[in-house]
Amino acid sequence: MLYDCLERQEAADRCCGQARTSECLQTCRAAFEPSNASQGHVDIGSSCGDRNLDVVQCIHNHTDMAPLANAEQYLPCCAYSNKEHCRHTCRNLLHQNGTQVERSEVIFTRLEAAGCGTPLPHLPFWQCFLTVTRKLYVPAGGGLSSHRRVGGKAAEAVGEANHLGIDAAKRQCCEQASSHRCRHLCTQIFTSDWWETRASFDSECLEQPNERELRRCVESVDAPCELGCDGLSFCSNFNNRPTDLFRSCTAAHDAAAREDFLMLQKRGFVRVLGQELFIKNTTSCAPDKWQALVCALQLQPCTRMGLFNGICSEDCHELLEECLDWTRQQKRPQAICSRLQPSAEEDEEPLPCITLRSYLRKEPRNAVGPYGLTSPCSKKPCNASEVCVLQRRGDIQGYACIPGCSLGQASSLIVPFGAYVRLGKSNIHTKSDVGQPLSAEHIVCSCGLQGHLEQCQPLPSYTHAHCTLPGGRSFRHGSSFYLECNLCSCFAGEITCTKKQCRLPGFTDSSYTSLPCNCAAHYVPVCGSNGNTYPSACVAKCHMPEGNYVYGACNARNACQAAAPNSCPQGTQCLDKRKVCLASMQRPCQQYVCVNASATNCSSYHQGEVCDTEGRTHANACDLLREYPSGQVAYWSACQSNRASPSPVCGINGVTYRSIFAARAEYVLADYVGRCREVGLLASEMGRRCRTVQCPAPVSRNCRLIVPPGACCPLCAGGAFRIIYSRKQFDRAMYGLRAQNSTLLTLHGVLQQLDGLVQVNECQLTGFLTMEVGIFVALVPSSSIKRPTRLQLEACAREAEKISSLINAQPPRITTNLALSCLTVSHLLEPTPNGAKLHGSRAILLVPLTLFLVCNIVVSSYIIKY
Repeated sequence: MLYDCLERQEAADRCCGQARTSECLQTCRAAFEPSNASQGHVDIGSSCGDRNLDVVQCIHNHTDMAPLANAEQYLPCCAYSNKEHCRHTCRNLLHQNGTQVERSEVIFTRLEAAGCGTPLPHLPFWQCFLTVTRKLYVPAGGGLSSHRRVGGKAAEAVGEANHLGIDAAKRQCCEQASSHRCRHLCTQIFTSDWWETRASFDSECLEQPNERELRRCVESVDAPCELGCDGLSFCSNFNNRPTDLFRSCTAAHDAAAREDFLMLQKRGFVRVLGQELFIKNTTSCAPDKWQALVCALQLQPCTRMGLFNGICSEDCHELLEECLDWTRQQKRPQAICSRLQPSAEEDEEPLPCITLRSYLRKEPRNAVGPYGLTSPCSKKPCNASEVCVLQRRGDIQGYACIPGCSLGQASSLIVPFGAYVRLGKSNIHTKSDVGQPLSAEHIVCSCGLQGHLEQCQPLPSYTHAHCTLPGGRSFRHGSSFYLECNLCSCFAGEITCTKKQCRLPGFTDSSYTSLPCNCAAHYVPVCGSNGNTYPSACVAKCHMPEGNYVYGACNARNACQAAAPNSCPQGTQCLDKRKVCLASMQRPCQQYVCVNASATNCSSYHQGEVCDTEGRTHANACDLLREYPSGQVAYWSACQSNRASPSPVCGINGVTYRSIFAARAEYVLADYVGRCREVGLLASEMGRRCRTVQCPAPVSRNCRLIVPPGACCPLCAGGAFRIIYSRKQFDRAMYGLRAQNSTLLTLHGVLQQLDGLVQVNECQLTGFLTMEVGIFVALVPSSSIKRPTRLQLEACAREAEKISSLINAQPPRITTNLALSCLTVSHLLEPTPNGAKLHGSRAILLVPLTLFLVCNIVVSSYIIKY
């Protein structure tokens, strides 16, 4: 709030007259001086101290001491000034405020002095500052200067600005609007008409209970749910929570919560989702609960499932029944609380919610010292135009700041250089008639070095058509359901289900195996045309009725020798590079690359480190062949060991690798030591599996033991989930890429993109394409951790839940990523029942085998003798 001279003087007399020390009196007077306000932050707390708390509170109540929470969100407002000096000062102040928090009055005074004009609410520059906290950014109309020029062909590719508009990331959320009206407003506001429609969109959509998915999606762009909260002074009960999810656990939001609480005490009402709640004196009526409420509204803790932020109705009812001033309030608690936690539909489970009870007490700090968890990117170490990416290489962990591209004039979502981005066309939804399936039209662009999207190409369109089963049962687009024991998804009229053989209830069948098509549990591997190894020809035929497979594991064959003559151009050399293709258009799935070792600049043609069979790391395959013309690739990543010939292992995907490091390079963990020889079952209740396999003992008593589908031994995992994907979506993406980067749409490409969502260094991602149809993904402790702690395993569990919820919620972090946008449904997996019993001792495992061998010897001797 900006005060005129008279109001300021009266407030100064009222507050400073209560000062008990001369130092506090002088500091108090300085706080109300406009000239001093422009010089910096006035430290009232240290000058007045505990003896003058009433003075400190009075100053907070009568001056705008609230710092600009998340100051960088105001950066687009700078472009609304037609004066270069004002724009320059504005950007510098807001960037500086990201590390040195100042009250808004100081910033406004400096902007006024820089020639930005008098702060009047009807001026676009100042109105942007007043309305940006509604999370609706930057008007498109008058005054927005195109200070960031896009030159040359990049600007003409498909008209970057035309496709991006105000915020192309948030425009992706419009598909989640439940009403046609909100979908239309959403498209307008994030394309070009922010100034005209922002108020209507706020009141009619974001504040409405039935638009909770839309609101969650929009909020996720600016403030995604991430692990950990600490270092807060006012909301101290929210500290020491390394495995809880929060959207806005920052010092700025902590200070904003303090200001909200003080304002609540002063005004006697709080505004929540457009409603004014008049309350009794908060100093006597549940002050701890009100403090927890204002902190929760600012810090926005997220539920583990669904990533919602709604306050539980029980807490809401209890607080309002106790403290609401019913003489001034018309609505009853039920009507008010339903806006904080909307009720679920009749056929749906209750929505998850945030309970305030856990925040009414301080969480004790870990008694043994540090948490053992590091999330370097959570501290936002990179500048506004860069993307923070975790770097994991053996025992070396850190991060890198990658140049990126913004997804709109006012978008806070930045994608890294080289990324392929899927964006909705700016005219999306506007042509859809009410009652008709929504038509989705998208383009795919790549992020160039200059920070602009380029090489944009259209993607085949589709409609949000429902899926109908024989018999008339219908499912809406984007939903999941079960058919007997199989998980299914509906996407654009396409039904995709897992292929687990279901057991009939109450019927005993001795031939039941649980494998797809009830195939026998025999390990005779074959290689499918998609590059995936299946445990038997029967399982491969169940997935590929056309029978496009060859006998033997895919990596057991020399892909270069099996390729057609002259597959590589003259002057290049063929190297094996295994991949599993997910698009039907990638058939057959090429298992080799052609390397030009004579290229003048190797890095421009071949990226990514490689480890050769002698345990030496090379910058890329081109450098390997230059230095060692007959060299061979052991695996496509930096060497994790200098041992040239470590022991082979069987991966959890049923593929034999030459070493545990070669398996890890493909996001695969070892199932057991030695070559693959058995296939695990898909039904945990069927007892022991893989009787000839010795499973390693769990590394920690805190492990959640999960047996991957088809594997023999349980993983020590934090959490795991199964993903269903749309093959047609992968085909659409493949069409848009025009074969520019086909590796992105492979299993390794998808796992690499999912790995980018993991923010805790101590967790690593593993996954593979299962025989059930779908992708198994698990978050496990990093291989560098010998004995993971309970907290580290819990953090990995929360990361797994977060990624699974993101896939189901389909926020822009998923839908703008070309590879991840093809993932439709995720389902969390529970620990395997009796998983600990699979860690049998060697004696128990070998007794049956020994008896078998002894019997064979005796029988053989008997036959020879007689």
